[in-house]
Formats: sequence, structure tokens, C-alpha cells
Amino acid sequence: MKKATTLILTLIASAVLLTNAFAQSFSSEELQRRMVERRAVDAAIWGLPIISEDALRQAYFRDGKANYGDIIWWPKNNDWMNQSLTPNTSVRYLYSFINTKESGPIVLNLPAAANGSRFLGTISDAWQVPLTDIGVEGKSEKYLVLPPGYTEEIPSGYIPVRPKTYNSFIAARSILASNSDKNVNIGNELVKKIKIYPLSKANNPPIQRFIDMTGTLYSGLVKYDESLYINLARLLNEEPVQPKDRQMMGMLLQLGIKKGEKFDPDEATIEQLRLAAKEAEQWLLSQLPGFVTDWWPNSQWKIPINSIAPETGFKWEVPNYFDVDGRGIAFSTFFVPPAKLGAGSFYLGTFFDGNSQLLDGSNNYHLHVPANVPVSQFWSLTVYNSKTSGLFLNMNRPSLDSLTESLQINTDGSVDLYMGQTAPPGMASNLIKIPKGKGWFPWFRFYGPEQALFNKSWKMPDIEKVK
Repeated sequence: MKKATTLILTLIASAVLLTNAFAQSFSSEELQRRMVERRAVDAAIWGLPIISEDALRQAYFRDGKANYGDIIWWPKNNDWMNQSLTPNTSVRYLYSFINTKESGPIVLNLPAAANGSRFLGTISDAWQVPLTDIGVEGKSEKYLVLPPGYTEEIPSGYIPVRPKTYNSFIAARSILASNSDKNVNIGNELVKKIKIYPLSKANNPPIQRFIDMTGTLYSGLVKYDESLYINLARLLNEEPVQPKDRQMMGMLLQLGIKKGEKFDPDEATIEQLRLAAKEAEQWLLSQLPGFVTDWWPNSQWKIPINSIAPETGFKWEVPNYFDVDGRGIAFSTFFVPPAKLGAGSFYLGTFFDGNSQLLDGSNNYHLHVPANVPVSQFWSLTVYNSKTSGLFLNMNRPSLDSLTESLQINTDGSVDLYMGQTAPPGMASNLIKIPKGKGWFPWFRFYGPEQALFNKSWKMPDIEKVK
């Protein structure tokens, strides 16, 4: 017993000595540096939703020359110049940012679907919390976006939308019956009926301003450098602090970020922040291939999000925790999720071929899309740069879809798509050419998804490497 006691005391003493030696190996300056770096990485992941939304907003002001309430859009479909996260070049996007701090409640007047043309989108707050999906039922609707804590009576005829931030984002897609000139014109006329204006001007709404972004570079991706923290500090000063964020607001004090005060880091801190932003970016990228939810059994095609996202309406909060990491990973790869996944569209994605190998632009790949894809509107396949989750720069054709006039369809209604450097003879119209040596990933979108997708009676095979 005495020997055992002596042994235990010896082990405890050794542990204390080792702990003291380890602690004493860091100066107070070094400990503070390590603290700042840890907090900065966490701050980037925590703040990414509002930082990413702001990157889109600043591009709206800078590249679109837009003001709050204007609508920027891509009437000739998106191309690589829309540098948002995972945009689809098969549809026409419409973006509008609004701010209720000065203007008060804002009206969105959305026209009803007509002649096969319709809208599908979401209104979100500054943290990209989806508040309501719009256009899903194809009805004419009037939404009223309210300032935080608004208590006045809501006028009749409006659908109230209650964000917890002053800034909100309206993101919509103009869905066409086909790409024919006739249906494009029908879609254009429907777009021109959208109205966004302050409620205070409801009796005499101003003329809606539309800005055509065709041929204009829209740089809406987050820059992972020290500017990330400068923008975060600015955004936290713009918006109310929500109760769930108070603890993190306290942790940001170590970085010099404090609500109501100017963020003015010195050169040494700026360098630390630059390194921390890069580390956060690398961590987020490393998580994406596994940040998925299974769909079909034994398939590489997955829902490109973890299960907590759709289960919580993309609010990330369950009884015992708030999924800060999951939220950060999500908003490193897409923007403005729907309030209800599958209501108007459904996405599947993959980073791997059928042999579980990462997709590489140096290889050629084949995807067989079976007949009778379960959609009431159309399907599309779009490829993205795995380093940015955006479209490859200068890429001629990032998407193929069932509305593509030149798409070659097999006699049984199935379609063979090719991704890589070359396609079989005579199949160039079904090829998406990938930059050689670049990592990439696809999203397969179902617009107007039907029951055969959800009961899984229709299944798509994996992407296969062509040998």
C-alpha cells in the first residue's frame, strides 16, 4: 500500500512538473498570439453567413452600381462572370438587397406565374436565415419585410416577413417554359412586373429599377484575408446583437472587435488575422466532401448539406446545441438556402466518381441520366471549382440541362453527359469541358421535383471515369 501511494504521488509530481514546464515555455506575448489566432479562426467560421451575404451585397453596390431596392439580374442566363457561390447558369437570377433601418417596412410585390413562366426564390436575413420561400405556389403575393422588433399593425393584404436584422436579401430565379424567344420574352415581361418599394410609398410606388448584369463581372465571393475581419466588425455594428451570439461577441473582444467601436488592428494583428483567415478557408474546404446527407443507397450522389440543415429549416439550432461549424461549412459553398428544401427544387451533388476517387479535370467522365427524370419543369447539371465553390473563370459552358436545344437525347429518353477534356465522336454538344488538372464537383438540380425522386423509385447512377 505504501509503495502504491508513493508511486501515485510521484506520478502526480511528474505531471505537475511537466505542466509547469509546458506553460513556462510560452511567454505572455506568445500566449496572447495563440489566443488571437484561435479566436480568429473561430470568428471566421462563426461569422461566415453574414460575411458571405455581405460579399454579395458589396458586389451589388460596386459591380452592379445598384442601390437598395434595385433588382440586378441576368436576363440571358448566368455565365462564369456571376461569381456567386454555386450559381446555376441554366436559370436567370434576380438579386435585390433591402434595408429597413431608414426606409421602414419594405414591400415585395411578386406577380403570379403566367404562360409557363414563374419565379422561385427566398427572402433571407443578413445571417442568411431563410424567412420565407417565394413563388413556390405560383400565386401573386405581396410580402412586407419588417424592421427588427416591429410592433405596429400590419396593413391587410400583406404577408409579414420578420427578420431579426435590418438588411435582408431577396434572391429569386426566373424559370422559363423553354429557351425559345417567345418564352424568354414572356419571362422578361413577368420580371418587369416585380415591384420593391417602402410601404411609406405604397400610394405612389417609384419606378422599379432593373440592372442587366450581362457581360459584367460580379465578384461576390468572400476574400479569406484580413478584410474578412474588417467586414465582420462593420457588419456587427450595422445589426442588432441576437441573444445566441452574445457569448461569441465576448470572445471577439480578444481580436479588438467590439460593437459600437471602430476596429483598428495594428500591423502585427493584421498579419495574424490574414493567417487565421487562410486557415479557416482550408479547414472549410477540407470538410466539404464529407458534409453531406445520404440519399440513394450505395450512391456517391448526396444531398450537399448535413442533415441538421433541412431538419431545422436551415436555422442550425437543436435543443442541445447550435451547429456553428455546420453553418460555416454550408455558407462556404452556397448562399440563401430555401426555407423548405424540396418545395420548388431539389439538389444532389458529389465530389467522387463511382470508384470513390475525387473528380479531377485531367480525366474524362461519363454520367448516364436515365429517362423520365422526375421533374415538372427541368433538370440541370452544373460544375464548380472545388477551391472556390464558384464557376471556373472563363468557362464557356458550366451547365447542361433538359432545356438545352443542342442536347443529344437517346431514343429511350435517357441522356449521356460527359465532363472532362473530350467526349466521344459526335457528342461534343453533351460535353462540359473542365479546366485540366483542376478539382471540380457537380450539382444536379431538379426543378419541380416529383414523387419518384422522393420515394427513390428513380435513381441516377454515379459519375464514372472513362478509361
